[in-house]
Amino acid sequence: MTRSLCLLMFVAAAAAALPAAPAFARPTKVALTPITGDTAGLGKTVAGALQDGELEIVAGKQVTRAIDRLGLTDALGERDLAKLADELEVDAVVQGRFDRRGHRLRFTVFAGGKQGKPFSVQVGKAGSDRFRRLVRTTVESRVAQAVPKRAPPSEAEAVAEADPPARHKGKKADEAAEGDPPAGREGKKPAEVAETAKAAHAAEPAKPRHKAGDDDAPAAAGPKVAARDDDDPAPSVQARAELAAPATAHSANLAALRVDIGGSMAGRSVTFDTRAFAGSPRSYRNAPVPGARVGGELYPVALIAPTSWLAGFGVAADYDRTLSLTLRASNEMTVPLAIAERHDSFGLRYRLAFGHQPTSPTLTLGAGYGARRFAVDRSGLQSPGSLDLPDVDYRMFDPGVALRLPLGGHVAVTLAGQGLLVTSAGPIQRADQYGAARVLGGTASAGVELLVNEHLVLRVAAEATQLSLAFSGNGMLATSRDGDPSTVDVRGATDRYHGGVVTAAVAY
Repeated sequence: MTRSLCLLMFVAAAAAALPAAPAFARPTKVALTPITGDTAGLGKTVAGALQDGELEIVAGKQVTRAIDRLGLTDALGERDLAKLADELEVDAVVQGRFDRRGHRLRFTVFAGGKQGKPFSVQVGKAGSDRFRRLVRTTVESRVAQAVPKRAPPSEAEAVAEADPPARHKGKKADEAAEGDPPAGREGKKPAEVAETAKAAHAAEPAKPRHKAGDDDAPAAAGPKVAARDDDDPAPSVQARAELAAPATAHSANLAALRVDIGGSMAGRSVTFDTRAFAGSPRSYRNAPVPGARVGGELYPVALIAPTSWLAGFGVAADYDRTLSLTLRASNEMTVPLAIAERHDSFGLRYRLAFGHQPTSPTLTLGAGYGARRFAVDRSGLQSPGSLDLPDVDYRMFDPGVALRLPLGGHVAVTLAGQGLLVTSAGPIQRADQYGAARVLGGTASAGVELLVNEHLVLRVAAEATQLSLAFSGNGMLATSRDGDPSTVDVRGATDRYHGGVVTAAVAY
């Protein structure tokens, strides 16, 4: 036997003894949602850092459009994340939130039907290579822990990837089932196709799966997160994803609970619609004086299901009281008369959001019941008639609307208006005063909010209220001020309040 023939036999035997080349597993596919509180482009930096690593990243408009298609909000619970992962065909979803106060990025990874514990990355120079490496290594490590290990593709999967079979129906499917096994694209039998696929995998690394939206790419094989199929191998995981309360992060424009506490300033003026005569009533005016303000809003469903349409229903209340206000009667100037001035309201709300971002505007519709009181303590006067100013105690319904328009991530403008449907005006309507009256009014406010952090909001606003009274002419002071009860002396009055408020709000 010649030397060349011996060498050839040795090479053949060695090749037969070697194991088949392993198939390469596809990279892990991860969706990156928009980063909450990002106003400096951190989302693009994080996406770019992760795309330079071992993960296949789906980010930007592709994720935003999927969220819009599914009708989700930024407060994504486990059920929402499962839907998003299924829609984008990814193995995991990474959520990010920028903590301005701590200057950190907080991440959570959703994979396998559940959301992992949050972890954070300190933000120094956001554009530096060190920051990008830190984000990449930290997130890749957490994703690797969350996503189950996958075995390399089997021989059958290799055949499917090399030559995906056509989906025949009817007669062709029956013939394929009864006849010989179908051949590959060029007449090759499955065994030959498998050998070809093995060689291709050994020669070059596996290509990454196609991204969602590529029309000409084959659908990728592999597990989908929180599958909804009837034969789901892990129904307990699915049940936990369906029943568990979603983890929420409420932005300032969609806070489930908000409490405002602060100070106010309020002034009042009263003018009378009267004919000119010697005893006509004088106008009253006082400069704005300090007061205290407290208010709150609660949207109960938003605490547990922020993506539900029922999350827009809520309740609101506010209370304001002047801290120190006195006046003096012209006939008894030495006697200071204390004044109790306050207003309050309680009602229902429905909030509409125009978008899914923290910078999306909101419109809130409301209706409730309120009161406004201005009463003078006349106990120190020798003659109660020394003060020619009637007390009022308005009771009213107050339907209204409020608009909140964010201007970037830290500032928002607020505009609000209410109609005041007065059912009673209090002592001014007594028979010995001005008598029955028809009263209508309105109130308006305009303000600016500054977001200190995700839970603290500072608010400054100007406010104005007007109530118009039309007397029926059956009160003593409306008809008998001139001594002639047959004529109407005072036809009506205009009661105005003006001022402003400065509050700090805690929001969740």
